[in-house]
Amino acid sequence: MKRVLFWLVPGLFLLLVYWQGLFSWFQQDDFAWMGLLREVREGDSLWRALFHPSQHGTWRPLGERAYFLFFPWVFGYEAWPMRVVAFLTQWGSLALAQAIMLRLTRSWGAALLTPILWAANSKLIIPMISNGAYIHVLSGFFLLLGLWFLMRGQWGAMWAAFLAGFGAMEMNVVFPALATLYCLLAEREKLRRVVWLWPVSAGYYVLHMALAPKMAGGSYAMHFDAGMAATSARYFRWAFVPDNLAAFTGLPRWAGTASGIVFPLLLLVFAGMQAARKQYLGLLFLGWFVILLAPVLPLSGHVTDYYLTVPLAALSMLGAFAASRHPWAAVPFVTLYLMLMVPCAYRGTGWWRSRSLVAERLVRRVFAAHAANPNAVILIEGVSSEQFWAALAHYPFVDHKKTYVYLTPGTDAHIEEHPESGVRMQEFFLSPGETERLRGEGRLLVLNANQAGRPAVKFQQ
Repeated sequence: MKRVLFWLVPGLFLLLVYWQGLFSWFQQDDFAWMGLLREVREGDSLWRALFHPSQHGTWRPLGERAYFLFFPWVFGYEAWPMRVVAFLTQWGSLALAQAIMLRLTRSWGAALLTPILWAANSKLIIPMISNGAYIHVLSGFFLLLGLWFLMRGQWGAMWAAFLAGFGAMEMNVVFPALATLYCLLAEREKLRRVVWLWPVSAGYYVLHMALAPKMAGGSYAMHFDAGMAATSARYFRWAFVPDNLAAFTGLPRWAGTASGIVFPLLLLVFAGMQAARKQYLGLLFLGWFVILLAPVLPLSGHVTDYYLTVPLAALSMLGAFAASRHPWAAVPFVTLYLMLMVPCAYRGTGWWRSRSLVAERLVRRVFAAHAANPNAVILIEGVSSEQFWAALAHYPFVDHKKTYVYLTPGTDAHIEEHPESGVRMQEFFLSPGETERLRGEGRLLVLNANQAGRPAVKFQQ
């Protein structure tokens, strides 16, 4: 029973904190990826839908393309099957983190605490509520799976996990560095097997940059300069700052700021003291954290919390290892960490779920109106800022590569501006001439965004 609970508790804790994510609907970037299936049905090839690089210079056939092609094809506009798969995948990652820690430390306490610390961190909110962020969940699973097979000496399975990880996310390119660091500090006799991973990652990187080059400008532009060190330090601090602490708990903001200073310092001191005693496990976890962050460090214009999803596994290992070495001293710090993080993770998930339901109510009503009037162009009146940014800004209403939904004049006065998003508001309004033409043809349909019940529509004559 103890062994059963050992493996069940982390997954149950994940469910306790993020259960609202299971009932979240689509929102934001999800709608862009939902368009893949529509484009295939309108004549685009399945091969292109799966393997053509995105405009941001990414290529993720498993984590994005197959995920957003298969589930909408089988279930339609239902998000819950995708959320269930995301939860099960993350649960698998928690179990792998447990197994890795048990093997490295021989401590059942450290192994159990690792996934608890990881799941409690509020930086996991977006991966646990957003289908578009599944790439981070799946990539983390393959990376941890590869490390587990490496430790067990199961070389064929390690290579399978390594190669599959490239389909999840380009972060997989760092796996040889993770494996090499482990071998150097723990099992040097395996190093000769790991060396052969490097040419594959190097070849992938060259092909990726040739076939899916990164954007030269904008927030996704890559900057290989000294600023990467500052970005790394920022992520290290940010990993321990609870999201929206003041809003969700009523605690002062300085508590979150202090959390982002105290916890990183404690871990650095612990790892340094261990290294001084020629015990390098702490340095291994710190090294893994930096390596896992490395692919996003050049993106200094796009520093975001969900990039911490996988690196947090390494920091959680370090924290659990420190707690296992100094259990009595660690109790107040672990308790404080959980008290700060869990309420923010729970309430933040609820906030995003509510926002997704706002998108669902509007999108389903527009779909119903379009199904009843397929030749009409729909004008939506009364759109709130929340409705716009949760759904409309990401073009969920497209037919044959052209949107059939626009906003009524003056709506933008009630919508918050987010210039960093790259959204051009003028694209959501018809020109006066086009409006008059559609009105004359009797094809202009007006829908109120906040009308309760069935879609309330009217044609403008």
